[in-house]
Amino acid sequence: MARILFPFLIFVHSFLIGCGSGISDKNLSYVSPSEASVLMREGNKALLGPGSECFMVDPRPTWSYRKSHILGAINIPFGRLHIQSWRLDDAGIIIVAGETYNDPIAVAMSKELLLQGFTNVKTLRGGLTGWDEAGEPIETRE
Repeated sequence: MARILFPFLIFVHSFLIGCGSGISDKNLSYVSPSEASVLMREGNKALLGPGSECFMVDPRPTWSYRKSHILGAINIPFGRLHIQSWRLDDAGIIIVAGETYNDPIAVAMSKELLLQGFTNVKTLRGGLTGWDEAGEPIETRE
């Protein structure tokens, strides 16, 4: 039941965020897996100075994150962002990575972060699927 209800709630929330908030798909900034990899390794300090961190955020449910995720990504399930956004307070760059291409959860998370005042939010093109296809490291549960 929860696996059916959760995507429905995400859809409804995404729809509500997109309508009337002033934030639309035009506000989103996308990065490729190779660009994200550079930002994760070295770009944060080169672009933003010391003390600025680049965070890869996985907005999927915890059970999905535990199954497999981008190496170095932190899990903040979309439905818990309002109580876990403090984890991103020191972020210079936030890269949101969903499951696959045009992932509605990743898009909704990126928009919500922008609404909360985070300014340097990127959405990973292809999400976990694109990252893996690009040969970048993922962590899987054995």
